[in-house]
Amino acid sequence: MSKALEAYLVQVGSGLKGLSRRRRLTVIRELEAHLLDEAEARGIESESAMSAMLSEKEHPSLLAEELAAGEGEDANHRGGTALAAGVIIGLATGGHMWWFEGWRWYIALAFAAAQGLAVGSGYFWVRRHWLRLEPWARTLVAVLITAVLSIPLGFTTHHGFKPTRLLYGAFTGFLLERHSQERPLWQALLEPVVFTALMFILEAGVLGRIRFQWWKVPLELSFNATILLSVMLATRFKRLLAERRVLTPQQQQG
Repeated sequence: MSKALEAYLVQVGSGLKGLSRRRRLTVIRELEAHLLDEAEARGIESESAMSAMLSEKEHPSLLAEELAAGEGEDANHRGGTALAAGVIIGLATGGHMWWFEGWRWYIALAFAAAQGLAVGSGYFWVRRHWLRLEPWARTLVAVLITAVLSIPLGFTTHHGFKPTRLLYGAFTGFLLERHSQERPLWQALLEPVVFTALMFILEAGVLGRIRFQWWKVPLELSFNATILLSVMLATRFKRLLAERRVLTPQQQQG
């Protein structure tokens, strides 16, 4: 973690003496996640840029007073935005299944709820726990966590549990972590193509669950592209809110 950010958090934490140790750690963790979200939104990577951003914020002692007075507000904000971002992902994927693929409405609705709430919102709620890891480790953890969170997706079929549904959740987690920062356009275009190919190799070649037919490729590709677009929209939505939260520049206050 940035030394400037660490020092800022220590100063804020020292001003939260009125809270219990457990609650103080939770508040600092929420604050850290919020600041890292804003730093990502602003493309901050260097120590000097982080120091400049923090210099725009409230003095740590004043911020500690505000957080202590309304210490549940920021957590509620993050929970609400996580829910809204997950809804974006769920509506996009469930809508695609119902409108373009012709699934029954209750299957599409169940998929939307599982993909949006369990996978999408779940990812945003727990992401703060691995923010200090290296980028490759963050991506690996995100894939593993969202694969577990996507277990409800396995039941969104007509015939029992389908384990390959979990791969859609893992793919969503991969995209969410990868696109937490800006990526080149060619990478974004390549990701759904590669995942579509892997799904057909697994389903038709390895497991033999389906028969490969060329006409199915565009439909599967469009669904995976929908996941990508919904993830990009949800992450941009989160970034926008991260820039407009409690920690506003000092010159904008009053």
